Amino acid sequence: MAETDGGSVSNVMARYPEPRAGISGTDRTEDDLLGLDDKAIARRLMMIGTAKALHDATLVGNPAPKVAELYARIRSPRPGDLVMEVGVPFRKNDPDGQIKGFGILIERRTEWASTSEEWAAEVAEDEDLDEIRDRMTDDVWYIQYGSAAEDVCRWRDCEFIAIPTGSW
Repeated sequence: MAETDGGSVSNVMARYPEPRAGISGTDRTEDDLLGLDDKAIARRLMMIGTAKALHDATLVGNPAPKVAELYARIRSPRPGDLVMEVGVPFRKNDPDGQIKGFGILIERRTEWASTSEEWAAEVAEDEDLDEIRDRMTDDVWYIQYGSAAEDVCRWRDCEFIAIPTGSW
């Protein structure tokens, strides 16, 4: 087995999780906050617009301490927070992206950009690839956007904010 500065190939490959590994949603059918029917979608789009306006209102110079505190918390989502993606879906005016970018933050982490099987196929195809140095990672967010446990979206190249839902 090849050795690297960071240890064996298997140790380096185990450094990051595989995409979607260990990620699962929760059955939230009793909570209509993440409903995907037409009535729930209309309510969610209203909450998304309100949360976006609140976030925009915190983007001021020399903010009052309370505004600075709110901004800091909004910009630091934690697992379990209600969150929304404020980048791509708004730039593209994409309601489907806004719906899938609104939900409960399951996890934010760095993980491999491709599965081990996909990466092995790429290495086999391109002899110039270095098995260790060339494998890419992604900074990803896992959001449960619907009430079913499988309604989980993997996001990368995105910007999420926490939505105030009570006392933080």
